[in-house]
Amino acid sequence: MLRFLISLIFICMGSQLFSQTIPDSLILEKLAVVKLDKAALKLDSLLNERDSRGRRRVDTLYLQRLPQRFRVKLMLNASGTSIIAKGINDNGTFRADLSAKNKYTVSVGFSYRGLSASLAVNPAHLAGKKNDYEFNMNAYSNKFGADLIYRYAKTFKGTVTSNDNVGDVPEGLVRQKQLNVNLYYVFNSRRFSYPAAFSQSWLQKRSRGSFMIGTSFTLGQMKVDGNDVLWNKSLLLNYANIGVGAGYAYNLVLRKGWLIHLSSLPEVVVFNRSKMKEDDNDARAPYRFPNIIAVGRAAVVKHFKRYYTGVSAVVNGSTMGDKDKLLFANVSWRVRMFVGLKM
Repeated sequence: MLRFLISLIFICMGSQLFSQTIPDSLILEKLAVVKLDKAALKLDSLLNERDSRGRRRVDTLYLQRLPQRFRVKLMLNASGTSIIAKGINDNGTFRADLSAKNKYTVSVGFSYRGLSASLAVNPAHLAGKKNDYEFNMNAYSNKFGADLIYRYAKTFKGTVTSNDNVGDVPEGLVRQKQLNVNLYYVFNSRRFSYPAAFSQSWLQKRSRGSFMIGTSFTLGQMKVDGNDVLWNKSLLLNYANIGVGAGYAYNLVLRKGWLIHLSSLPEVVVFNRSKMKEDDNDARAPYRFPNIIAVGRAAVVKHFKRYYTGVSAVVNGSTMGDKDKLLFANVSWRVRMFVGLKM
């Protein structure tokens, strides 16, 4: 507040006494600085209030907010997706094992008192290779959390086995667009912290686990070009589903600042809406209860006095369809290695 008053007095005096010599642009610049200072003070006040509420809501024998307010984190990210398809085509029963090219990015993250932003660069895109695309957003708190993942992949290739004959599926025949949203709720948020493992904004001081519930939403589209190896007709599948389930998470705290996290959240699809076209003809999309969605997470984090390092992973798996007609099993994963500086 003192800095704000001094800045305001300085600008008022300057505008009155030196209005003939100080350019208008400089006055506007100083006014902008004052507004930024005021906004920063307001933000700090709100964050102080949030931290006070947070400390009252946790057991400080188990959890502590990271003392340092500012963090810079360098991250190396790797991700991939694969599909297993089983069913019946014009050649009989078949099984296809397909994988898209793995994606690698380098990113830098900045965090101030739990508020984070990051910038990622894909070296392959810089080299002019723009085949697949992926976008991730994550928000983790002690009680609630969410992952939002969008993928577009057209580099699937692999093998198909049909009546004991094995053939190659070339790149480009199969394309997929998919949006995943995963939400969780932790029951024991007083003594267990997801952010301690994944955003490092909290410290887990003692080992503790928690039951949790969650829901997932999936919206996607899969296209298969007609070919004599995988599918004789062109195939277009649009799908949307919602899964609900329960799971368990555990933070294991070891000596000398080590933290190991494991969690699993299996879900049953309670809503499914799928539409399928073969060539230009509508066909019934196969479905048989239960279809399953599963979200697994793992992390290893090591804290030092001024910096921290570790690795984290998130795996999403789902099954969709009917194993006696056409079934898709989709697995996607993301691994992140990081090192951060605490200030």
